[in-house]
Amino acid sequence: MKRHIFLTNRREPLGRWLEAFPEAVVKAPSAVKRPNLCKAGSALIWLHLDTPIGDLAETIEGILRAAPGCPVVVLANVPNEPEGYLALQAGASGYSTTLDTPEHLKSIALVVENGGIWVGRDLKRRLLATFQPLMGDEAGPPDNLDSLSPRQREVAVAVAKGASNKEVARDLSITERTVKAHLSSIFEHLGVRDRVQLALLLNNRNTTDYGLKYGTGP
Repeated sequence: MKRHIFLTNRREPLGRWLEAFPEAVVKAPSAVKRPNLCKAGSALIWLHLDTPIGDLAETIEGILRAAPGCPVVVLANVPNEPEGYLALQAGASGYSTTLDTPEHLKSIALVVENGGIWVGRDLKRRLLATFQPLMGDEAGPPDNLDSLSPRQREVAVAVAKGASNKEVARDLSITERTVKAHLSSIFEHLGVRDRVQLALLLNNRNTTDYGLKYGTGP
């Protein structure tokens, strides 16, 4: 079981956070600038947007560098779709509201810890709608997903699970330049424009095909 670290300006965690994760710890957002935030892959990081944070993408990327292999979920006091999309583009594995119930927080953790993505239903519909014409009917994404080469499929699945180009290159024993080339071909082949849409596309398929999970809020 992963540790749960809440990056927040609060001195104490919210009661609902502790109810969901009794062993959760609170750290200031500035903790990402210090060494040893946590061991690689050992924690789920919850970023609480309780005050204006400046460059959200840069903050998320900094967390991912400080805690490699640790997924990041953004909790916003006032969630909005543009911010959620930006968070996912930057590498976050989830975006939800600060006031989620303990049961909902546990559900988010389950999905994210198993390599999935968590966003609200409205944001999911908005993102999927941008390439709905390429998906045909409402049954699901295009069949050409299965026509990717074995290597392209490996890259696509890894990226959909939140891996960075550097992590994909390391795990598949290829160069980052090769990863980028594969991604360009994958994006063009599937008719998606970025990593977020790729993740949504794969997560929207039968999860048994790709080992992916997708969760949505109410």
